[in-house]
Amino acid sequence: MFIRLIFITLFVFSYTLNASEVTIIELHQNKSLDQLVLETENNNLEENVDNNDTENQSIDVSEEVNSENKQDNSDGTIIQDNESSIENVNSETVTLMNPENIFDTNEKIIQDHLAKINKIKSKTLSKEFVKILSNSKSENQEDDNNKFYFIIKKLYEIGEIQKAYNLIKEIDLDLVSNQDHLAFFQVIELNYLLSTFKLSEVCELKNILLEKSVNLPNFLLEKTDIFCLTLENKFAEAKLLNSLLKDSEKPIDITFQNLFEFTISENASDENFDSINLKKLKDLIFLYSAMLRINELPLTEDFINIDPLNLAIPVILSDSTPINIRIKAANKSFFDGVITSDSLSALYQSVDFNSEQFSFPKQTILNLNEDNELIMAFYYQLANMQIFPNDRLNVILEYWKFSKNIGLEKIAYSVTKNILESFTPSSDNSKHSMQIALAHISNENYEEALKWLSITDNIEVNKPQMQYVKFLINLYESNDLNTIKEFLNSINNNFDSNTSNKSLETIDILSKFLDIETNFISNYEYTIISDDRNMPSYFLIRDIKRNMTSQKNHTLFLLSIISMDNQNWNELHPEHLNLVLEAYSIYDGGSLIKPIILEILNDLNIIQ
Repeated sequence: MFIRLIFITLFVFSYTLNASEVTIIELHQNKSLDQLVLETENNNLEENVDNNDTENQSIDVSEEVNSENKQDNSDGTIIQDNESSIENVNSETVTLMNPENIFDTNEKIIQDHLAKINKIKSKTLSKEFVKILSNSKSENQEDDNNKFYFIIKKLYEIGEIQKAYNLIKEIDLDLVSNQDHLAFFQVIELNYLLSTFKLSEVCELKNILLEKSVNLPNFLLEKTDIFCLTLENKFAEAKLLNSLLKDSEKPIDITFQNLFEFTISENASDENFDSINLKKLKDLIFLYSAMLRINELPLTEDFINIDPLNLAIPVILSDSTPINIRIKAANKSFFDGVITSDSLSALYQSVDFNSEQFSFPKQTILNLNEDNELIMAFYYQLANMQIFPNDRLNVILEYWKFSKNIGLEKIAYSVTKNILESFTPSSDNSKHSMQIALAHISNENYEEALKWLSITDNIEVNKPQMQYVKFLINLYESNDLNTIKEFLNSINNNFDSNTSNKSLETIDILSKFLDIETNFISNYEYTIISDDRNMPSYFLIRDIKRNMTSQKNHTLFLLSIISMDNQNWNELHPEHLNLVLEAYSIYDGGSLIKPIILEILNDLNIIQ
């Protein structure tokens, strides 16, 4: 039972490592949702410029990345899809990379390494991976423009279109001799400007590309030209170019044609607008989104499913899109660090509930029929309209309970931060002090959390859980691993028969890595004698160990994430986990070890 309580709060803390400091919007604040979101976007742009100039600055990355199911290497080897065994990586396809600068090696090695990195499930490793790629510098672009291509291609594939765009702007495109690579860069430029709704810049770039007679795949340039003409109300010219497009494009892009016809129609109605197929031509999704927004047509959930990192903002700002889809996009954007809780709170506040719904809140929640996005917004508004402190506390306690059941407690803690700070620790609310302390910890308000712990009712609260909350606070204040060591050592003898074998194995690996004695696990009598978890190939393990000895940072990092591609920490074989822990303890002086260990503990999934 103790272990279950421990890992409830560990999930909360794991998010605080990656979330930036957040604030809550005041209900009387005059800024609109559009202003808040666009301010956040501009701030993110400025931060990314600073990050590109600072080698060791952390850079955000979304949890999920996109890749093709299979890719062909230049040597004919097929990289299997994400469900295939990692054993297919062999000594020929894992070639050693020279240290530090990713441009210090030949382009085939860069291509091979990046092709094998499809999905990084660790947020810590994802951030580091994107930092390495987006901070890439070349001393001789004329020799390295092909290497730029593979780096930019990978950034684009994993949804980091802004960082790919930033790298392209550093390149002298006149030096890019490969016309396919050049066209790819120009597609990214157009798509980035479309995704950020910078339509005047889109049309300026389009004119430049037309003057150069550039050919882009999927007739993107021609369709952008037609779109720009409609923006200028040059419908006759747009119709002429569109007729030429239909003669040239086989099969015809029905989605574009539907959007074009809607744009030029005098009697257009969204009720008569045919649904669009976004999955057929994903490369055109940024153009589609801009055309939908300019016509005030709703954006579907497919936009955030295909590319939540880049298309969430268009969905959030689309008044014609159903509010529950906009909230879903905002929730994802919050966790991805794209928007702040100010923007999220503003969107929650914009949902139109009536007085009758607030008069009968329990019935309203039932009537919302498990529409979690609307329920989250309803609870937020309900909490803010309570006059008496006890009523506010009861509502946010229900809010937190509901949000935890759907995995959104971090959001509920964040948007109720102002209400939370209005409460004063007292004997009247001491029985809720642990929950309030956890909320303060989630919001990185550790001083307030300590105040609430000081009035905890010793009878009502589980003491081991209180000790663990104190551990979280101490961990935040500590810059070394001693706090984690002390905690793991303290829970050594608290495992019971309900703890899974895999959890015990992971704790054992961590304890050995940190030189902690594990009495319970060391005396464990095994009943399972085989393991179905994959191990990396012999050659990949060999090369990881070689680079641990030579301490080649980038090589060691890339080979390590190749070895655990598309795997969570709790899915690794114990010996594999031990290997990567040793590797990351060497990489960059062990700077990633602390957050990695906390991710591992969170992934144990001991709570039911």
